[in-house]
Amino acid sequence: GPPNFPHPPPPPPRSGISGAIAAVTSELNSLAEKARKRNARNTRRNEGGKLLLQQLQDEAGAKDASLLPGVMRKPALDPRYVPPTIATAFSTKVFGSAPPPDPNTGLVPVGDPLGVKASAFYKFKASKRRNKQSAYVASGKARKRPDETFDGLWARVQRQEALLNKIKQDGKRYAKAMAEAAEAARSMAGHIAELADGESGGAEGANPGSGDAQAVAHREQVAARANQLVNMMETLEVDVHPACAEQLRSAVTQPVAQLCEEFPAYKPCVDKRRNYMLDVDAYARKLEYVRGHTKDPGQIPHRVEQHQRATKRFTYFNDKLVEDLTLLDNNRFELAGFLIEGFVETAELENARRRDVYLTMTEGKLPQRG
Repeated sequence: GPPNFPHPPPPPPRSGISGAIAAVTSELNSLAEKARKRNARNTRRNEGGKLLLQQLQDEAGAKDASLLPGVMRKPALDPRYVPPTIATAFSTKVFGSAPPPDPNTGLVPVGDPLGVKASAFYKFKASKRRNKQSAYVASGKARKRPDETFDGLWARVQRQEALLNKIKQDGKRYAKAMAEAAEAARSMAGHIAELADGESGGAEGANPGSGDAQAVAHREQVAARANQLVNMMETLEVDVHPACAEQLRSAVTQPVAQLCEEFPAYKPCVDKRRNYMLDVDAYARKLEYVRGHTKDPGQIPHRVEQHQRATKRFTYFNDKLVEDLTLLDNNRFELAGFLIEGFVETAELENARRRDVYLTMTEGKLPQRG
């Protein structure tokens, strides 16, 4: 049976448990803080991407009413060429009959194109049109527009951002390694100096012969040299290492961190360009079909105008986006030059400062014994 203690043993100390809980809590708080910063950064980036897209659309005139193919209303079929069917009669009853087309242009007038664009039905039609065109390309029913030049440009911009983020992480590792190396060197030098600390093991009052005098002198020389070493490491710790860390921060890591934070988020613009390109191809396909199959010639001007609008909108927007991305891509050479010199200056400063400090150790060198 269980032993009978006159006094029950005390519970295990809670200090270890409390310490473990505190460590876990601290780690969780650290992870939560990192997640919060990441979410805040992503939110800023998403907002920046939206603003950049809006700015680019405004500069390209992509939202101009005269460049919106999707707001146009298809003219009613001319009964002289296409007799009414049950389907067309039902459609007319549900959606109403389209106003008569302009006799000069053959296009149905649209009262408020921007109001039409803001409607949910417009967005539904645009999504359906683009998804259908993507499906046609994927299945081989429609050709994929060659776009290697733009793809290469966009890949270079994405690579530039990825490299900046890698340099940012490398900078953190480099700064940490510099601090760890400095601490290890200081600790090592301190322990070496301790070897020469304290009294020697010789018996006091022993007859100091010439050999003993030489031994004492050598020990004093070693002790002085150890003091030199401690002073040198203190100078490195107080003056050199902080200066080198600040040089690395100001010349490399801080500019890179700022570049990563402010790198323009062009992904929404690239996605919008793809949508505009799909519209061009979709309206080209619709125009080709109506030219080859319609019995009502009044349908053709509508499709021609839609294709022209889609083409103009894509061209204007694409030109602005390519201009921006090209400037960003070309800027990486100037950026690389700036960072190269900052990196080299950091190494030069570290070497020069260390050399100056090490020169203080040239006097009083101990003779090396074979």
